[in-house]
Amino acid sequence: MDSCVDEVLALLPPGLQLDCDKIELVVQLAWNQKARARICRYYFIDHDKHLLFWLHELSTVNLFCGVQGVEKLSHIKYAVEHQYWQHCEMYPNGNLPLTQLLKELKQVVVHASAETITTDVSLSPFDGDELSKILDLIGQLGEDVGGAYSVCVIARFMRYFTRAKFFNFCGLPAARLDADQKVYKKKKKNKLILVLSWAFNVAMFGAPQSHMEELRRVWVDRSINSPRWKNFNSNLSSEWSGITIYSTVMMAVNVSFLAVPSVSIQNSGSVTIISTYLSIFCIVGSLVVSLFLTRQNRIYGQESADTAVQFLTKMTGSAFGTKAVATVHSLPYAMLLWGMLYFMLGFSYQVFTSTPTLTLATTGSACGLVVLFTLWLVYAARDFHVSTRFLVWLRASICKARNETRIQPDTA
Repeated sequence: MDSCVDEVLALLPPGLQLDCDKIELVVQLAWNQKARARICRYYFIDHDKHLLFWLHELSTVNLFCGVQGVEKLSHIKYAVEHQYWQHCEMYPNGNLPLTQLLKELKQVVVHASAETITTDVSLSPFDGDELSKILDLIGQLGEDVGGAYSVCVIARFMRYFTRAKFFNFCGLPAARLDADQKVYKKKKKNKLILVLSWAFNVAMFGAPQSHMEELRRVWVDRSINSPRWKNFNSNLSSEWSGITIYSTVMMAVNVSFLAVPSVSIQNSGSVTIISTYLSIFCIVGSLVVSLFLTRQNRIYGQESADTAVQFLTKMTGSAFGTKAVATVHSLPYAMLLWGMLYFMLGFSYQVFTSTPTLTLATTGSACGLVVLFTLWLVYAARDFHVSTRFLVWLRASICKARNETRIQPDTA
């Protein structure tokens, strides 16, 4: 170990003196399996500037945590400072100005709390309840700050806030100012993928588009906002739990419908029987997928932001990207609706083909009103309105035709 330290110190430029009270040297002996030789790993700590530095050139692949476009030194400083606070957390130094650091941490937490209260797009790595608990801890430390445990607490929270500054390009012209803002240019998608995505969205009643919008609020520039991630998974669990209940009820309804004497005596190739069978298959699929996704969400939904990034990176690695995740999340809802539609098809066929004229007129009128109001509600709730787009296109065409007529020269 002493020889390793001597080798590192020998690399210092001539005349450079290091202040032992402000600069620390961390050395680790390791074994290189490929070279089958002992290697010396090291880094220097500058407590005044909250930085790490080396005497050799260092690859920034692990330092930047996959963030692209890191060029400015002021931006790189936050990545290095994040490593500094991690060092202080693992190797606490009691000589640090804890009172000053505690005051700075309190100001950062108060600012984050104010931002969380006044906006829904806060960039804070903690939600409102967590920030309140952090303030309580800071208040307890203020009475008797000092010692290794106090350093660990302060360094741990400072590490999270510094990491958020690095991921959000703090201090740069292209800084992310809210949690929904993107700092990278959007890549153009393949037309085939866009067509397939549109087809899946239509076949699944628009559920993928809805989940896609929610996912974009969480997965911004391949990074995760921790409070939003927790809220996102909580909403998913509630949705899938409700779908599980509806699927169970629909399963009982389908089985009971098959037990009706007028239905059970029919040929197995009738529309009523086939539609009911298809409805049962869709309901079972919805139930199974809901249970599987709920279990998966319990495993990955409560993980840290780093683990969530790895999980979503793996899930969005296909050509469809985040659309694939949104489609998978929409499967329980879509299959439940298809099961309901198939059941209504079989039930309607049974009603309208084996009832007298009076009953047919009454039930037909009621069914028509229900369908009308349902389609009206679905149409009003849509974000995309065909009639509005058509009117805009028609007005633009008329204006264009008028302008072309005015600028035509007079040939008379």
